[in-house]
Amino acid sequence: MQCASRLTSDEKAIYMKLVSRTASRFLCLDCLSEKLGCTRQALEERIRYYRESGNCVLFR
Repeated sequence: MQCASRLTSDEKAIYMKLVSRTASRFLCLDCLSEKLGCTRQALEERIRYYRESGNCVLFR
């Protein structure tokens, strides 16, 4: 949406989880971390958490 980088399914999923489940446009991890005021590493850790927990259908 901002930098036009190619997105992974995890990047789309974390955007949907944290911003809007009905989103059709997304931000990459770098742009999303800037928007949310956190680090890219924090988002990567959150993705890892959701993937390993198996409780979120967005990360299956």
